[in-house]
Amino acid sequence: MFITYILITKLYLFMSKLTLKITQSKFTDFVSKLQDLAGIDDIIKIKIGNDHIMMYSMISNESAVLALKNYVIPTNEYIENFNQDETYDFIITSASKFVKNLKFFNTDVPIKLEFVSKPLPDNKEVMHVRSAQFSNGKLKISCIGGEEFKIRDMNKSMLESRLDSKNCRWVFKISQQDFSDVKKLCSINNEEKILNINVINNSVTLSESSKWELEVDNIDIKNVNLIFGKKYLSNINTNDEFVNFSIFDTFILIKDINSDLLLSFEQSFDED
Repeated sequence: MFITYILITKLYLFMSKLTLKITQSKFTDFVSKLQDLAGIDDIIKIKIGNDHIMMYSMISNESAVLALKNYVIPTNEYIENFNQDETYDFIITSASKFVKNLKFFNTDVPIKLEFVSKPLPDNKEVMHVRSAQFSNGKLKISCIGGEEFKIRDMNKSMLESRLDSKNCRWVFKISQQDFSDVKKLCSINNEEKILNINVINNSVTLSESSKWELEVDNIDIKNVNLIFGKKYLSNINTNDEFVNFSIFDTFILIKDINSDLLLSFEQSFDED
């Protein structure tokens, strides 16, 4: 009993509390990004540093990342006067439920975020958030921080290197209108789970086998067939006139100004 008390006391000695003020005009956007990431997987990791906030969710196995989406946003636009030497790692489990809770906040009232955290054993420059609480004076929403092993750790420079679109094999684009039609067609034929990307005689088409086919682009590429899970279509941002698809050896990358979406695929490359 006494030994247990000592261990608990030592644990709390390393704990620290940090109170932050969320930028009111950005709270709704912040929550919408969390909701988008929860569509990939129900575990989200948020890394808060002085320059930027990196938030991501992923599906992976022991050898590969099957799907990943991340956002990198300026810290000073979302958190007021954040000035910490350490990076704060906040892992949200049951993210979809947590996002629903956050939507109850009235954004006309200032919202605070309080972290209770401790340094990582092998990296004192990273604070592992053990608990978090959002509050506005009337409503409090709390969350226990997930363990580090729940999601693979990544950093901004690693992702920038691996997801550099300059290293892709080829690209194609889809207009906003065509992409909207693709999503509607997929929704109608919702019994299928796979979306086909075909290049035949330079013509790029998206299709569901024996259901529909839509030509979306014309490129200088030989015959190619790719398939990926269409459930991720809702995670593709459509802020620009065109949605750009960069094709790497083992995955598709859809990139915009502050996010990356990686989707693994199966493929076949035919000869002439």
